[in-house]
Amino acid sequence: MFRMKLFYVFAILAAALSTINVYGQTQSEASAVIDVGTGFSDDKSFAPSVLYYEQISLNRLPWLRFGLGIRAWGYYADRTNLYTKTGSPQDYLEYRKVSANGLSFVVGANLRFWKIDLGVNTDLIGAAFGSKRKAFYEKITTTPGVGAPNYNQWLSTSPVIFNAVPLFLENYNGQSEAYARIYLTRGIGVKIGYLYGHIAYRTHDAVDNKVFLDNRQRRVSQNYGMPYAALSFPLLH
Repeated sequence: MFRMKLFYVFAILAAALSTINVYGQTQSEASAVIDVGTGFSDDKSFAPSVLYYEQISLNRLPWLRFGLGIRAWGYYADRTNLYTKTGSPQDYLEYRKVSANGLSFVVGANLRFWKIDLGVNTDLIGAAFGSKRKAFYEKITTTPGVGAPNYNQWLSTSPVIFNAVPLFLENYNGQSEAYARIYLTRGIGVKIGYLYGHIAYRTHDAVDNKVFLDNRQRRVSQNYGMPYAALSFPLLH
């Protein structure tokens, strides 16, 4: 919960600073960087990504920077349960494997001290794709709902395609980071941090018709968090 609140604060800050810049602030310094790295976990899940990020500082606050970027990302994990947004208790689907790849527009903010960036970033909007996966809808209840015909069945699912602010909204795919980037030379640096992401699937039949769980839910999701490490390649610095 603490990490979530931290991401909320900095994402809002980045959006506010971007608005200020659009309405008349002049930039004093611009930089761009490409980060190539991955998140990794003890459960063998991992989340590789390539981020292109451009940032600017304001004349009066050269140590405070904000920017926009594009992130190509992936997430791959073995046995996973994904949960519906509503329901008491929540329904869930059991997966043997989950995987998704995506491309997202990113907003972020960071503090620059000497050769170190301390910052956060988060996906705004994006698209995701991946293999169709079978998931088991395990449920026993004395009050069956609209999803009753699908209880204890293997259902067809695939990643949610169009995604928006997954940091704030459930049932969308995307990633956010809190990080430290250290520039070793003018041409290379290292980036370490914490990656927080969301994986989301939707149910359908063989011809992409709607398949409902109880409460007319079709989307299931789960968040994940893991350490992150990358190599950074400054383009403008």
